[in-house]
Amino acid sequence: MFGEEAIAQQLAEARSALDEVRQQQGQPVQAISAESADGRIQVTLGANGRVEKLRFAEERVLKEGTEFLEAEIAKVVNAALDARAEALSADVPTPDLEAIGAAVAQIQEQGVKQMRDMTAHISQVMAKLQQGGS
Repeated sequence: MFGEEAIAQQLAEARSALDEVRQQQGQPVQAISAESADGRIQVTLGANGRVEKLRFAEERVLKEGTEFLEAEIAKVVNAALDARAEALSADVPTPDLEAIGAAVAQIQEQGVKQMRDMTAHISQVMAKLQQGGS
């Protein structure tokens, strides 16, 4: 029969694997910076992924015209977003969710089987008690 200690061990392993996934998802991401227009436009994305700072390193860049600024700002923000996405995907190994799910399913199946066995034993004991009492 599947023992209580074995169930406790498997549950502990499944909880540990789930905790690892939670920790990986909660890891803070460092601020990301990017530049465009030969370093004259800089953007910093904060740990939350939002634009924290947009800086014009030289005021002369403002004289380039709105079309130039629009294109360069879009370019620098996209470069920072790409760098952030790369940092997120490179640092966090993909957890094996299928293995975790399979372990939890196995624990559940074994737990249900054990409950059926216990119910059958209780029914047998109750039947014997009723037969002995009549």
